Amino acid sequence: MFVQIRRGVAAMLSVFAATLLAACGSPGPAPDKPAQSLAVRPPAIAAAVVEKPPSRTALLAAAETEWAFFDRQQIDMRGEVLSAPRLGLLEDEGEAVQRVGLYWQAVGKNFTGADTQQAWSAAFISYLMQQGGVPQEAFQASDVHFNYLSYLKQRQTLPNPLFVLQPVASTSIVPGDLICAPRESNQATSIDDIRPGLPGHCDLVFEVHPDQGWAGVIGGNVFNSVSESLIPIDSAAHLIPIARRPWFVVAKNLM
Repeated sequence: MFVQIRRGVAAMLSVFAATLLAACGSPGPAPDKPAQSLAVRPPAIAAAVVEKPPSRTALLAAAETEWAFFDRQQIDMRGEVLSAPRLGLLEDEGEAVQRVGLYWQAVGKNFTGADTQQAWSAAFISYLMQQGGVPQEAFQASDVHFNYLSYLKQRQTLPNPLFVLQPVASTSIVPGDLICAPRESNQATSIDDIRPGLPGHCDLVFEVHPDQGWAGVIGGNVFNSVSESLIPIDSAAHLIPIARRPWFVVAKNLM
């Protein structure tokens, strides 16, 4: 996670977002979503691993299920100042505590959402891959994003990869792709710079609107929740790196 904030900061963000929305009106184009009652959450999942063929549709459905469970939090990263069109459930609130525990189980660890100092964004992506039926030999689950990126980098030289790494500048994104950026001390700017252990962050592309200049990407541990981040793209659906997310690689989904 780029920024670890606690509930007091989240409350400040809520007040800020409400003030910003009142002053400026709509925060931007709202994602088109099928009607869904937020009052009914998906039942708890007993096991992290689901045996089924890998599918882009299943991967995206898993992402939406988790986002809906956390009440569809949105963080708008398109401007110089962050705004929050919608705030959701935090990692250490109610049912979220054990839900985050499922993500940790996907990487063989026993933390929960109560372990607020443990970054769980890579565990979240690993969980989505398992729920989407992606086998371990195609995507090696890890609690560090650059660990599984390093594995994908090696795996793509073998037959039938499900993901291939491509540079941001020349790659149009579509739903189901992963997009990744370095953080903290990591200065990676190219695929050649990827190696295990480096700090970073990846999100799953969920919706793409090149005609409107934005995409919605779902990630875990984004402002202490499963959030959809609204990010800028150009008319060809190329990512526009920003200070908060200096995207440099797309893990192109071949499913």
